Amino acid sequence: MTPKRLPEPQQATCHLPGISDQTPSRARHFTADHLNRWGLQEHTVDMAELITSELATNAIRHGGDGLVTLTLFIPAPLPLLKIAVTDRGRVGGIARPTLPGPDAESGRGLAMVEAVAALLSHKHTIEPPTTTVWAMLRLA
Repeated sequence: MTPKRLPEPQQATCHLPGISDQTPSRARHFTADHLNRWGLQEHTVDMAELITSELATNAIRHGGDGLVTLTLFIPAPLPLLKIAVTDRGRVGGIARPTLPGPDAESGRGLAMVEAVAALLSHKHTIEPPTTTVWAMLRLA
């Protein structure tokens, strides 16, 4: 039996406007473009686009002014994809994923990310003030 080929280490980063409604869409396109070039499976690309979109949306809603940085990283030989979004966030932690009421128009994003990701976490820095939220996605 031939062993499964391990992924090569990969990394890509882009900087997006933190106050634009176009940021989540641009982040999804960046993610799909790179993951397709890296040869990842369609299902993985779809899940990564979902995660990227939710994290970018939260960054522009809650992250303050300034750039949003999206980083995609495969720490080969581990079969994982790390999706990280950094903004000029506020110290205090990210909201824990909870489901809103049935009539709420938003508030489901982190719960969806947590449902599909192997890990969801965050960190803050004080100087400069930033918040990075990342999710780890298992590669099929």
